Amino acid sequence: MKPILAALFATTALPAFADTLVLNTKVTEALITGQGGIITYSAPVTLSPGTHSLIAHLPFGGYESAVPDVDFIGANGIRVISQSAANFHAPPVRRAPSAGLQVAIDARDKARATLRAFEESYEENQASLLAAELKLKLVRSTAESGLAGQQAAIQADQLTAVADAIGETARTAQQRIAAIKTELESMEPQRKALQDDLAHAEEIVERLQPRSHEQIRQITTRIEVSEPQSVTVEYDNLQPAYWQPTYSADLTQTGAKGTLELHRSAKVSVFREGEKPLHNWDNVRITLSTANLRDSTGTVIPYPDLKRLVDEVQARKSASVRAEYDSGAMRLDAPAPAPMAEVAEEPAGASFAGQTLLFDLGGGHSLDWGSATSTFNIDTLVFPADLYAMANAARDENAFLYTDLENDTGAILLAGQVDLSRDGTPIGTTYLPRLSPGQTEPIGLGPLYGIRLQRDVLGVAEGDSGFIASKSEINQSYRTTLYSALDYNMPVKLLDVVPTSEDEDLDIRLQATPAPDELNRDGKRGVLVWDLDLEAGTSQEVLFGYRMKWPVGKMPVGR
Repeated sequence: MKPILAALFATTALPAFADTLVLNTKVTEALITGQGGIITYSAPVTLSPGTHSLIAHLPFGGYESAVPDVDFIGANGIRVISQSAANFHAPPVRRAPSAGLQVAIDARDKARATLRAFEESYEENQASLLAAELKLKLVRSTAESGLAGQQAAIQADQLTAVADAIGETARTAQQRIAAIKTELESMEPQRKALQDDLAHAEEIVERLQPRSHEQIRQITTRIEVSEPQSVTVEYDNLQPAYWQPTYSADLTQTGAKGTLELHRSAKVSVFREGEKPLHNWDNVRITLSTANLRDSTGTVIPYPDLKRLVDEVQARKSASVRAEYDSGAMRLDAPAPAPMAEVAEEPAGASFAGQTLLFDLGGGHSLDWGSATSTFNIDTLVFPADLYAMANAARDENAFLYTDLENDTGAILLAGQVDLSRDGTPIGTTYLPRLSPGQTEPIGLGPLYGIRLQRDVLGVAEGDSGFIASKSEINQSYRTTLYSALDYNMPVKLLDVVPTSEDEDLDIRLQATPAPDELNRDGKRGVLVWDLDLEAGTSQEVLFGYRMKWPVGKMPVGR
């Protein structure tokens, strides 16, 4: 495991003579599987001769029974005496902000200062408004009652002058109030925008800032050192992490041939959704593995399947007895299907490490705390594509383009969604199943509008012995016509389905011209396939029908 995960824990120790050294760990490497990851932490430390306790604080990953592996790089004469792990509630070890977090903090502080400067101007106008309103209130109060007791002693011209002064002062105060209100109203949109900018900046800082973790693992390693030395301590910690493959594919088509380029990517998550990591992820080497740390490591012994014989008549009276699904009594007026070929054992799919495929994404990766996942490009696979059309006669109005994709990479191709393009034009989304080395699987490549289908019902006839309740036969017939508007020939697989019988009293006979080339496709009873060669600009017909007959007094029903 060490060669695969060369991950080391960054540590800053107490003085070398100290008995207990608290390590300042740093993520340096990660091996991420389909579910679960081995995250490597490292720390340089200077050791003096004697016995020491090394303490590292690591994230709690839910693997309670596993104590991280510890290794000493460049060590000479170090013996591990004991190792223990304890989970406890505490805030995370505080680290210097990452580069991204520091940028977010600076942006938040700038937005806060800008809003504060604007608020000072806003609040100054609010104070001016209050002063003008108080002045107007005083003037009005004086005008209404301030001179009432002295009117007899004041000359008329004096009273007029005072009244004019009060009126002019009131008018000026009212105008000032109106102007300040207009200015405050015009400032409101900018004030709201600055408040929104600050809220957004604070949200970014919150997303990037690691929050307190409820549980932290304290790893205590007791060691004996024989000589002074500087080493790097390395821990491999099991943690929640996962990756899943995603694909984009582009088909370059020339007639019924083409080239399919399959671009592989990986979506990687290194902590639980909504949870921020305890440590910065800067300059980390990442390796992806097709293994799964949560997979079962054994099988389940089956329970005994005990059977006993009972009287058949009594059994039929107490419960309906149905034929097994794969032994129905459908008879076909067509050549019997060829026996199924033996299926070879699935290859033990591995390419780089035993039965595990590894993708080395290299070093220098920094993961942003604000993102739930990070996407990494892996490689591009190129496959030659023999193209054909496939269509469901009962459902489709046009055919769909297909190729049988053979996994000739020598390693497993994991299942995943594929964003599909044809000749550089996006078509839609398809799905790639898990393919073992050498396995071939049909892959849909989007609509083929150059081939159109038309299905006509030619007739439905029902026979009986004179009463509707005793109908006992159906004859159904169809005609499917394929029209090609292509300027090249195209192989076509036409699919249809005939009812199948699970009762010995229900007799079903198939009539088809031409006869189907395949019966019970993919083990699905009654699914028929015609392999047709549709020439450019031509049409082709398939006649298909069946007769279904059963005893009077019974009726066929769906399963």
